[in-house]
Amino acid sequence: MRLISKAPANSMLLGEHSVVYGYPALACALDQWIEIDWQVRNDRQIHIESALGNIQTDWNTIELYPKLLFVMHALKAFQAHRLPGLNIRISSEFSSTIGLGSSAAVLAATLVGLNHLSQGNLSSKELWQIGKQVILDIQGRGSATDLAASLFGGVVYFQPPSKSSDSQIASLNASMPLLLVYSGYKTPTSDVLAKVAEEWLDQPEQLQTLYRQMGLTTLQAYQALQQQDYDAFYRGFGSYQMLMAQLGVSDENMDYLIEQLVHCPQVCACKISGSGLGDCVVAIGAINRTDAPSNANLLVNCPAETNLADYLQLQLPITPQGAHIVSAYE
Repeated sequence: MRLISKAPANSMLLGEHSVVYGYPALACALDQWIEIDWQVRNDRQIHIESALGNIQTDWNTIELYPKLLFVMHALKAFQAHRLPGLNIRISSEFSSTIGLGSSAAVLAATLVGLNHLSQGNLSSKELWQIGKQVILDIQGRGSATDLAASLFGGVVYFQPPSKSSDSQIASLNASMPLLLVYSGYKTPTSDVLAKVAEEWLDQPEQLQTLYRQMGLTTLQAYQALQQQDYDAFYRGFGSYQMLMAQLGVSDENMDYLIEQLVHCPQVCACKISGSGLGDCVVAIGAINRTDAPSNANLLVNCPAETNLADYLQLQLPITPQGAHIVSAYE
């Protein structure tokens, strides 16, 4: 038996930082894909081929190869299903170094493939729950918003669980052109969180107020998107960027990129995407308008286009399709 599973890249839209403390987030799936080709073997061996390395293990041991931890932990989560040996070939349309959620995407593609092989018929929400535990096992913390985007597709609203309610995941099929501009460097999220905690150590109440404002801004932006009040959605983007700056994670270079992008006539809003202090700035264009298709060039007639030329740019449409099986055959 052989099958192919795929999962899309992803990007945070709103909710960075505050989602870690129980507030909602918005993320989206992007039309760049990780693909996994699975082939059943006649033994219990697992052979994995990828750009990050080629390894051999087996179902009894499943060694945790450092560069493929998300794949290996997902395999361990299905270890009890007594699956046959596998040849696994992983390929990606995008780099793992530019903030497109490659870890979440490869985890989503792996979970979907293993679900099909084990005939588990698990829902996307059930696969997300398995995947979130994988993320916690590897990182110690994480909301798994990016995983939800890769599993569900579209624009995903994620509300973390609370003492009184389970987590909520809702996907909207909202189309908008999206441009990511990479700053050229990335500070690990754990380091950014530690820096924020240290700098706000003497102001815990003010920090919690800031997180509440972030959560309210995200919720209002999601409601605006539901109601097709796009101007309110764009304002939410701008408001969240100001909150990120207030938090202290929008450094001089990120401020510069945002300042350039706001002068582009096709850009409706822009902000940091991710935890900040590097990584990407995300700009969005008009939503669901006939004069601005999802692949519209956001740098058309932009006076700052030359200033942005030295930065890696990725213009990608949002895909409504999440992780799925492309083909399966004997």
